Amino acid sequence: MIAKVLRGRRVQGLIRYLYGPGRFNEHRNPRIVAGFDAPAALEPVLRPDGSRDFRRLDALLTQPLVLLGERNYARPVWHLPVRAHPDDPILSDDQWGEIARQIMDHVGLAPQGDSEAVRWIAVRHADDHIHIVATLARLDGTRPKVWNDGYRIRAACRAVEERYGLFRTAPADRTAARRPKRGESEKARRHGHAEPARIVLRRHVQAATIRTIGSAMRSPCPATSTRQDSPSGMAVESSLPT
Repeated sequence: MIAKVLRGRRVQGLIRYLYGPGRFNEHRNPRIVAGFDAPAALEPVLRPDGSRDFRRLDALLTQPLVLLGERNYARPVWHLPVRAHPDDPILSDDQWGEIARQIMDHVGLAPQGDSEAVRWIAVRHADDHIHIVATLARLDGTRPKVWNDGYRIRAACRAVEERYGLFRTAPADRTAARRPKRGESEKARRHGHAEPARIVLRRHVQAATIRTIGSAMRSPCPATSTRQDSPSGMAVESSLPT
């Protein structure tokens, strides 16, 4: 199970995208499968013309941000697509809903039983994935901590895999090199570069390190002198390679 957190500024546009047709008309039957309230109570109502009325859901998700005011994060919308492995079975809405609740509890944004937690929803519009959307403002007027949430998300996904017998993915690697951010990749493309500066610099540093190690290994070993006592009692120096 793969999940990667994204951050944004406006929840209204994201909700409309999730309920829309998608870039390639791939969205099918969008619906809320979990959230800070019962899914039926959060589901945007259908208008007579077949369109959705998102005004109530917009208000519910943005109210905590209004209360937080200037203390908000610059990007207060937390968006987590969660996708099953191709070899996994198709999960039911109830199963996806429970997975979303488990992730939100594990990450710490909406611990079970915490009535002051952030407001969030989980939208499903395909067989193999859901989108968890939260606004980063608790009802007690504080900002939730999201530093290093990627590691907690990975751990939550691993727990879900074990609980439901899903395909096991690798744990988070805290020693791996950081991947370039989207902005770095886009900047490289704008300037006509094949790779972001981060990748180029990393490769140059690695090459320089290899050359330094190779040079050190090829250099002759210095001799060290040791003093030994001869049978006659005289001190004799002998050179030994190090």
